[in-house]
Amino acid sequence: MSDQKSDFIKTEHDDLTYKVNGLAMQVHNELKPGHAEKFYQRRLKDLCVANGLAAEIEKRVEVYIEDKQIGYLILDVWIEESLVVECKAFSHHLSADEAGQVMTYLTATGTQVGLLYNFGRKSLEFKRIFPPRDVQDWQKFLYRSIHLIPGMNLPPLPEPRGKGNKPSVPIPSICFNVGKVNTAVNIPSPSGAAVRASIRRAEGFAKAKDEAESVSTIRYPFQQSAYADSGVDIGAGNRAVELMKAVVKSTYNESVLAGIGSFGGLFDAVVLKKIDHPVLVASTDGVGTKVKLAASVRRYRSIGHDIVNHGINDILVQGARPLFFMDYFAASKLDPEQAADVVTGIAEACKESGMALLGGETAEMPGVYQPDEFDVAGTIVGVLEHDRILPRPNLLAGDLILGLPSSGPHTNGYSLIRKVLEGADLEVIVPELGCSLADALLAPHRSYLHVLYPHLDKVKALAHLTGGGFIENIPRVLPENLDAVIHLNSWKIPPLWNLIQQKGNISTEEMYRVFNMGIGMVVIVDKSVASDFQSSVSEPTFIIGELVDGERKVILN
Repeated sequence: MSDQKSDFIKTEHDDLTYKVNGLAMQVHNELKPGHAEKFYQRRLKDLCVANGLAAEIEKRVEVYIEDKQIGYLILDVWIEESLVVECKAFSHHLSADEAGQVMTYLTATGTQVGLLYNFGRKSLEFKRIFPPRDVQDWQKFLYRSIHLIPGMNLPPLPEPRGKGNKPSVPIPSICFNVGKVNTAVNIPSPSGAAVRASIRRAEGFAKAKDEAESVSTIRYPFQQSAYADSGVDIGAGNRAVELMKAVVKSTYNESVLAGIGSFGGLFDAVVLKKIDHPVLVASTDGVGTKVKLAASVRRYRSIGHDIVNHGINDILVQGARPLFFMDYFAASKLDPEQAADVVTGIAEACKESGMALLGGETAEMPGVYQPDEFDVAGTIVGVLEHDRILPRPNLLAGDLILGLPSSGPHTNGYSLIRKVLEGADLEVIVPELGCSLADALLAPHRSYLHVLYPHLDKVKALAHLTGGGFIENIPRVLPENLDAVIHLNSWKIPPLWNLIQQKGNISTEEMYRVFNMGIGMVVIVDKSVASDFQSSVSEPTFIIGELVDGERKVILN
């Protein structure tokens, strides 16, 4: 690690590392061995913040070759923007592999010292790690540590001169970006000789770019500006667009005339000529506070499915099929990979429904959103024949109410869910659920398009059970003279709802006012066609009630 012979190498960060070591010992004393790494990591970060230290967990360091971002490194804990901390939970001793990983992070961040902890043994094991003298000391670890962006590749490592009679091939510098700090590093020469690391570290993108170019012809796709100083990174937005471009284009069909990169999306309306009396249906919505839950466990892609499928269901209840979708993603500080992950989910859901993701907006708004928070919304446009608009005017007492299963809470009730489950470990398997709380709560809002659209000729009305549950949503499709009676024992309530009701001490009426209780879509049909409808639909359905004379209310029976 170093060629100095003193027992303790002096650095300008000794006071900081001494303080962090004390906090790491406190973490080990509190939690003891036997937990996953993330628990030690989170607790150490919390203790650092409580003791006045700036600390971030899972800090991303962007990795560039030439002008392309190829991936990123993830620092377990990044303290005071100058100290790398790596947390392990091994039953065995730390090895050179873990030390090499920290060396990689030190080289990438241009920092002087890193701390490596192993919380998995009876006594806390720790090491101070220093930057390597030669690039070859860390090169192999760098290639192991990078999380590559799909479609990106690392350049092959050079062969020693003369090996296999292969010619020497110059290899570009690798550059790193962590916040406002940038480093540029030459990787080994094709001769295979030990090359002293040429590291440049600078505050500000423009200076880093100049210093990087003194090492190689690297070009950063951004530079520091007054706008960046205000908290808005235009380069991050450009990188997010670059990451999501391919998956967005995969949703395009022959009707898309202009999409990503244009000021507005163009959709060829000639498709409407095939409809006798076309009616356009549009809906805009968000995912609500489910995004906070997703952010807390760093799972983002399912949120994209949520916003699309919610919109599909909202226009399906009026009988429409979707044409195109447009999204809006906003955050306090734009994380290109996070934004791209959400939009990838959006594109996947659009493609599953045969709908184009025509365009959208990615916004960075410091001061509007809290740090590490984001929001997502979307607009959907669909079409239907005028004479097929739902609900139909012939709803009558005696019509049956059928229910289709939900995939979970969908996108509603999460403020109450987060309150009820506050402090719970979302990643621990819950036996009665057969999965973790995170898995159950972040299951994507499902679409009913493919299940129901072919059978809408048998349907009198549909109700999407979103915010307001049974109590508020079913009356939206009823005439003034009818009530909906719901038989509470007509389907099996998934165990998640029992768990939430018990932990929150919530009344049955409120549960049905807030949540879907395992039924995501309500279908109202004439009694004479109910059996035929159920047999033609490709999944189980439940007769959960009927319409009766009344005053446009829901009666829980």
